[in-house]
Amino acid sequence: MSIYATAGNTAPRNRFRTLLKNNELGIVDNPLLHREPEDQDNDVRTTYANHADLHDFLDVNLLIRGARLARDPELFEASGDLSNIERSALQREKTSGFWQQPKALRVIILTCCIGAIVQGWVQSSIAGANLQWPSEFHLNVDINNPYTHDVWIFGAVNAITYFSASAVGAWLSDPLNEYVYGRRGAVFVAALFTFGFTIGSAYTRSWRSLFACRFGVGIGMGAKASVVPIWESEVAPARIRGRLLLTWQTFTALGIFLGNAANLVVYNRWRLQIVSPVIPAVVLLVLVLVCYESPRWLIKRNKYREAYESLLQLRETPLQSARDLYYIHSQLQVETSLFAKRRNLDDDIGLGGSIDDDTYQAEVGSTSYWTRVMQLFNISRNLRASLAAFIVMISQQLSGVNIFAFLAATLFNDANIAPKKSLWLAFGFGIANFIFSPLAYWFIDSRGRRFLLLLSLFSMIWALIATGFSFQIPKDSSARVPVITFFMIIYTLCYSPGAGVVPFTYSSEVYPLVNREAGMSFAVFWNLLGAGILALIVPQLVHSLGHTGLLGLFAGFDALAFILVWLLVPGTVQVATLEEMNYIFGVPTRRHVEYQIKEVLPWFISRILLRPTPPLKPLYRWNRAREEQRQVQNN
Repeated sequence: MSIYATAGNTAPRNRFRTLLKNNELGIVDNPLLHREPEDQDNDVRTTYANHADLHDFLDVNLLIRGARLARDPELFEASGDLSNIERSALQREKTSGFWQQPKALRVIILTCCIGAIVQGWVQSSIAGANLQWPSEFHLNVDINNPYTHDVWIFGAVNAITYFSASAVGAWLSDPLNEYVYGRRGAVFVAALFTFGFTIGSAYTRSWRSLFACRFGVGIGMGAKASVVPIWESEVAPARIRGRLLLTWQTFTALGIFLGNAANLVVYNRWRLQIVSPVIPAVVLLVLVLVCYESPRWLIKRNKYREAYESLLQLRETPLQSARDLYYIHSQLQVETSLFAKRRNLDDDIGLGGSIDDDTYQAEVGSTSYWTRVMQLFNISRNLRASLAAFIVMISQQLSGVNIFAFLAATLFNDANIAPKKSLWLAFGFGIANFIFSPLAYWFIDSRGRRFLLLLSLFSMIWALIATGFSFQIPKDSSARVPVITFFMIIYTLCYSPGAGVVPFTYSSEVYPLVNREAGMSFAVFWNLLGAGILALIVPQLVHSLGHTGLLGLFAGFDALAFILVWLLVPGTVQVATLEEMNYIFGVPTRRHVEYQIKEVLPWFISRILLRPTPPLKPLYRWNRAREEQRQVQNN
């Protein structure tokens, strides 16, 4: 008998509530499999009737076929109810890469790439300017005496961008999406902040006005970082979502590289260095106007016609668009049980998780901004996602990367390396980060986000130690700069394909749609807050600990991050859709920790000792209902 079945071959009403809140068995479910095909067809007709705006754009029979495809793709393809064009499109969907995707999808990803370039360029542009603006504003920044008033001002000007990004900009994601029309509008507003305050930074006449402009730049940074990754995640096909989401950090790395290149091109002209990010910001403002909105956001707002129109541009055939429309709709109705106020909601949810009216949209409409933020902590499924997102985001800062990324020129200059040579070293870090980040492309969907992050954090421990000890080479030695550069590149190779690309990718995927903006805000808050703290205190830490001691300290932090990720961050390698993440985070944290300690650790030790080792039993069980149905059919 099915693990769901009861008398009369029906499912218990609290089935999905249990899977989403206390999924001890690790089951990842498809709610459509719990309906008889005839019942599903009738539900599709009801859904279609409830959305009159669809009638002129989508035929009900096409929606029925799309729902059947979503229910059991293999069975539907075998049924023969496919045209040659549809069959070919479904086959290409299983193997096609980025360049084979529809034009509209490629334009959105390109726009998000430009947004990431703006992010990195803004962050690195200050690195070159740091060598000159303090003296122009009559600040005496002496690293050998870091506790002076002027050194703290220098640190504050560098840090305020990240503090405003984390405390203000990141938390604007939800209201910008709600009141400025979706992902596109939010990105446009964020780009306006960057454009305006970057230009203002170049015309400042005191450290106070520079401080204020960098505060405004930070607001745009935080808002953009909270919106762009979730926009990408919501439009990307499930099979290559991880690879497409790599573009955020990969092109942020390209932005850092381009910013460092601009610092060299306009060397000794700090105002041009600090205004240079306006170049990609203008491109972003233009491109975002020609993009399509996220269909998931449109469904959340009960705009089904516009969602379907968007899917028509983002998928190859109308059948695939209809499939995604109905499957997202069905999973979201199930998701309602996570946050709905009504106690008897399960009475309204059918066996497939769909209902006669749009309860999901009604419940979403009754939530406020603060309600959605508080749901990150008072709903167990969301609390697990928040813990995991916090760990992956803070692990990026614990790795010490921003010491190199944003303070590289100052760090090397303080180590008695000539200013221009310091900029070249910062430039080298930027290009290495960009080159190595795409290495994750071949593994992030096959091996998973968690695997890449763990491998990266473990490798960086020894790379940080080696880089730190390279600063012990005598300052007059010709080998000093080459050795520092070599180990910095090795560190970047360890960092970029894992800790560099995973945190924003992972955080954009793990929250349910109703809380996705607030959840990403929470994750970005911790990441940028960590960057701000680093920018503020690194000059003091260098003085207190020295370069070797500083990097050794972060090697210890890196080891701590590895342990936290291993124990508390769920893997997502086999998850197909954003909605199915709900079942992954329905697994209790206690169960995940027990699995790592009692099953993964002994298995790993046996492998290390070359003992005969049976295959590791997986924590998650995908499409259990389909397996059981086929077993019944075979019997």
